[in-house]
Amino acid sequence: MNRLVALGGVFVVGIVLGGLSTELVHAQAPPQYETKQVLQADLTNLPGQEIVVFASTWQPGFSLPLHMHPDGHEIAYVVEGEQTFEIEGVGTKVVKAGEAIYTPPNTPHFGRNATDKISKTVVIRVKDKAKPIMVEIKR
Repeated sequence: MNRLVALGGVFVVGIVLGGLSTELVHAQAPPQYETKQVLQADLTNLPGQEIVVFASTWQPGFSLPLHMHPDGHEIAYVVEGEQTFEIEGVGTKVVKAGEAIYTPPNTPHFGRNATDKISKTVVIRVKDKAKPIMVEIKR
C-alpha cells in the first residue's frame, strides 16, 4: 500500500513538473521587431511610383541596421512611446508619440527604441516600384 501511495505521489509530482516545464518552454520572449505591411498601392498620377505603409512594434533596445531607401521617401509616425533616429546630414532626432519625421531618398539612417518601453510606429514610403524598399549599408 505504501508503495502504491509513493508511486501515485511521484506520478502527481511528474504531472505538475511537466505542466510547468511546458509553460516555460512556450513562454518565449517576444520578437525584438515586428512589422506588418498594411498597404501597397500604385500612385496612378506618378507613373512607376507606389506607396507602401507598415505598422511596426519595437521592443526596448531594438535597433535597425544602417540603411537607405533607393529613390524612396520615408515618413515615420510614432504611435506609442518614442524612437531615436540617426539620419545622415540631420543628426540624432528623438521622435515621441504623436510626432513624425521625414527621411529623404538615398539618405543613410537607422531608427532604434532607446527606451525601456515598447514603441509603435507607422511608416509611409513613396518609392520607385522597380527599386527595393531598403538597402542595408555596411560601413
